Amino acid sequence: MLALTNGTVYTGRSVETGKAVVIEGERIAGVVPMDEVPSDAEVHDLGGRSVAPGFVDLQVNGGGGRLFAADPTVEAIEAIVAAHLRFGTTSLLPTWMTGPPESMERAAEAVRAYLERGMPGLLGIHFEGPFINAEKAGVHDRRWIRPPSDAELARVASLGRGRTLVTLAPEVVPPGAIRGLCERGVRVSLGHSNARYAVAMQAFAAGASCVTHLFNAMSGMTSREAGLVGAALDDPEIYAGVIADGHHVGWPTLRVSARAKGAGRLLLVTDAMPPVGATMSLGAAMREFALGDARIRVSGGRCVTEGGVLAGSAIDMATAVRNCVDHVGLPLAEALRMASTYPAEYLGLGGSLGRIEKGYAADLVVLEAEVHVSAIVRGGLYQTV
Repeated sequence: MLALTNGTVYTGRSVETGKAVVIEGERIAGVVPMDEVPSDAEVHDLGGRSVAPGFVDLQVNGGGGRLFAADPTVEAIEAIVAAHLRFGTTSLLPTWMTGPPESMERAAEAVRAYLERGMPGLLGIHFEGPFINAEKAGVHDRRWIRPPSDAELARVASLGRGRTLVTLAPEVVPPGAIRGLCERGVRVSLGHSNARYAVAMQAFAAGASCVTHLFNAMSGMTSREAGLVGAALDDPEIYAGVIADGHHVGWPTLRVSARAKGAGRLLLVTDAMPPVGATMSLGAAMREFALGDARIRVSGGRCVTEGGVLAGSAIDMATAVRNCVDHVGLPLAEALRMASTYPAEYLGLGGSLGRIEKGYAADLVVLEAEVHVSAIVRGGLYQTV
């Protein structure tokens, strides 16, 4: 048993002071007054720091110098999980980008093996493609973009453990595909899509429940056609992932989006690439990496192709939270929920993950001022970073 004392506790519902977080095993035993801390607990004095639910990232392409789509192995997942843990992400979905069928199957097998071994930090898998619109491909390899066959739809839904999230373009999949995936327990998000508003709304009615990196690689909202952006903002039940790095979405646009969606439906994702958590020789930051046949440069916090196209991000989740406070003007409590509580709820894990309450997973992040991570608790184990 351990207790975190002398800090501000962001539970996901409230902000508590003068209380301690008590952890027993891998679960939270409660948030209690200081005089109720068990005498046999191992005490960690936070010294006025803050503690919040560990971050949950639904879109992680890579980290620690590894790219999941290029190296869909247990070892790559382990390196990516470790890289993002330093920045407070205690749970994530490794994201496979559009590629050949055999690579897609290898990605699923790696995630399945990781989960079967009981290794920490993984919630399932995110298939970003290949069932997307080539007109909105971004850096996805157009050679492998394709509509799904019945066999591929069955493969997507066959993970068997954890959660599966699929990003697809509704205008390129056959009728019934979205509903069929949802009936198999797959979360469907719309993205890399040129869908008109009406098509997007039909997809939501069929069970799609999120949009992938709002504003990026999707049909925009105009005066007479609201597009996928407008549909996502118009439907109050739809979740939307956003990359809060200042490059993918401007701060005023993100501020307007937060007001439009309201509390509970805007999710922070990193869309992180290999540079996050990676250092090269002499501790220098990673400045370049391969994405298929392309070389991606990392400069000014951006990952870009030679032609200047954004290729994922170089942001970590703690920085995304900090940006929402500093540049968007959101309360810290709300920004923290966007990085933990809301993603957990979207995956259907809101009863066990993403809050500091009795019975919840003891996955926590300890924050210095200005949202800098100083320690994490994962699976009930406290470690400094």
